[in-house]
Amino acid sequence: MTMQKLAGERILVVGLGASGQAAAHLVERLGGCAEVTDDRTPSSHALTALPESARFVDPHQAERSIRDAALVVTSPGIAATHRLLLAASAAAVEVVSELEFAARNLDSPMVAVTGTNGKSTTVSLLGEILERDGRRVFVGGNLGKPLSNAVGGGYDCCVVEVSSFQLEFVDTFRPRVATILNLTSDHLDRHGDMDAYARTKLRVFDRMQPADRAVLCRDQPWWRPRVGAVCARISTFGRTPLAAGEEGIVADVRGRVLEAHDGWRVSVGESWPVAPHDFDNLAAAAEIARCLGISAETVAASAREFEGLAHRLRYVATHAEVEYWDDSKATNPGATARSLEAFDEPVILMAGGIAKGADFAELAAVCGRLKCLIAYGEAAESIELACRDRVAVRRRSDFRSAFAAARDAAEPGDVVLLAPACASFDEFENYAHRGRVFAGLVEELGA
Repeated sequence: MTMQKLAGERILVVGLGASGQAAAHLVERLGGCAEVTDDRTPSSHALTALPESARFVDPHQAERSIRDAALVVTSPGIAATHRLLLAASAAAVEVVSELEFAARNLDSPMVAVTGTNGKSTTVSLLGEILERDGRRVFVGGNLGKPLSNAVGGGYDCCVVEVSSFQLEFVDTFRPRVATILNLTSDHLDRHGDMDAYARTKLRVFDRMQPADRAVLCRDQPWWRPRVGAVCARISTFGRTPLAAGEEGIVADVRGRVLEAHDGWRVSVGESWPVAPHDFDNLAAAAEIARCLGISAETVAASAREFEGLAHRLRYVATHAEVEYWDDSKATNPGATARSLEAFDEPVILMAGGIAKGADFAELAAVCGRLKCLIAYGEAAESIELACRDRVAVRRRSDFRSAFAAARDAAEPGDVVLLAPACASFDEFENYAHRGRVFAGLVEELGA
């Protein structure tokens, strides 16, 4: 695809986070004039991250002059109901996500990974597999570097983590291979219900062609009635057997083997994956790699050296014969349920934060595996109401008091697991900050 020439056109960028900053720089490289706005008062650091040609305007000024914009580029955190986006629509000004804006100017094929859980792990592993295969790869999107940073980079492939928020405003976005890893309750405060959430996720396939490949999880059949309009060739991954004539990979978790319908086979070492859900992520990455013509030997070698990502079910330490595990990235009930699959030991679970409209029924369904549940923060009451008939629940007001309660409840042989099923923004900058605080509290036990 040839890069657009904006020739001095005014582009309004909504949101001054990493995506907005990257979009503003891309506008400048394309010859346009970026105006950036944000509901929050910008920090000096954020302003200095903008290109010299860009200028910050307050939201009221941006709204008054919205008709003069050639295009509005929105960051993922901006809801479709935001007054600027509604004003742009009323003025017949096109609104696109930063993902879409970048994709329109990208000259590299894309692999897109979306789903409720496992995106970052799968994207990171795919990047390592493709690099081992000798390809020059950009890895980013919703994870790390925004896709705008890849434009003009001459990459052999861009592996892109894609969120449902980014998919709300796409039009021409066309990956050559795309996967929806799974779908569980999340972000319902923004999407409204699971049906709307599913429709948004499925937009990743909208512009794909018969030569492209859509990869879906066979163990979650939610997508089968919904993919009639998908033009791409479909293959699947999962732990259940393939149906007659179905293409894809079967994951044998106990045997630590992945095998495709055509005999393509990967034997996995003992170091990673640890948890069954990471075996699912590996199976998805392997099926994508197989579709891209990468050998099973390359996938196996990459899996042997892969260490997983920080705050995704990582062992922290053992104190007084109690293991402490950090899965702070488990920000929805489905992720927490998957995390619990990894343990046969009695688990004391720390769960809480901001619920994002989540239904905790999925968490309640697996509470029989727990010894005790420590519910904290804004979501504590909702978690207790959903789970108290299945497990003993102790409510605490904040994270530190929840950790103290988990420590006091633990006995030798137990596991204390941070898998909060909620967002972190009530007490922390993000899930990584929450995980670091947890690790610090564990370290204090040793002192």
